Amino acid sequence: MPFLGSVYQIFGLYPEIYHAMISVEMQEEELRNEHVEKRNEIEMED
Repeated sequence: MPFLGSVYQIFGLYPEIYHAMISVEMQEEELRNEHVEKRNEIEMED
């Protein structure tokens, strides 16, 4: 039974880890998009 308990713990924690990874990826993508937009604005001003 300890094996089943540890599996349950891992799968219990997994959604939280998965959610954290997704939110970090989304934040990085947003920052990248903002950077590209700013660069485009600077190019237009030239």
